[in-house]
Amino acid sequence: MSDIEKPLLEIIKEHAVGLTGEPTRETPIADLGIDSFSIVEIIYEVEEKLGVEVPFNANENPFGDMKTVGDLIDALESLIKK
Repeated sequence: MSDIEKPLLEIIKEHAVGLTGEPTRETPIADLGIDSFSIVEIIYEVEEKLGVEVPFNANENPFGDMKTVGDLIDALESLIKK
């Protein structure tokens, strides 16, 4: 597990209204039940807690081609490496 994986899973868990269990790398993003307001809150928390700036355009799908939580974790790790 990477350094950001556990804190990110905790942040997602706090906002995922459609999730019945613990989020994992394999959890489909569509199963999280996250609305647009929650997305903004998650981005804010990620920036604050993990110290990474997340580019965000409210007019675009913030998840792009991401299908799972693992895709999101990988994308965030790429941002941190930059």
